[in-house]
Amino acid sequence: MNENENTGQSPFGAFFDELEDQFNEALLQKRAVFAIAVAGGAGLVYRTAVAEGVPGDLAKAFAAEFWDRELNPVAPAASPFDLDEDDE
Repeated sequence: MNENENTGQSPFGAFFDELEDQFNEALLQKRAVFAIAVAGGAGLVYRTAVAEGVPGDLAKAFAAEFWDRELNPVAPAASPFDLDEDDE
């Protein structure tokens, strides 16, 4: 009796379960790499701001805002200078 017969799953189902596991692992690794890059960017924002004379608390706020915007992106606010075709 093979493994698929023990679980009652068809070879087709087992194949897709394994494929799903591989995609989930790849996604996790991609998210981890992104988080590491964002952490480095936030650190760079902080260090640069402090080096340019920005007070530490404000530099931390800049870095936190960078972190938040990168991990929780939202649509950018419309610029008052953007004209719709109807406004021309």
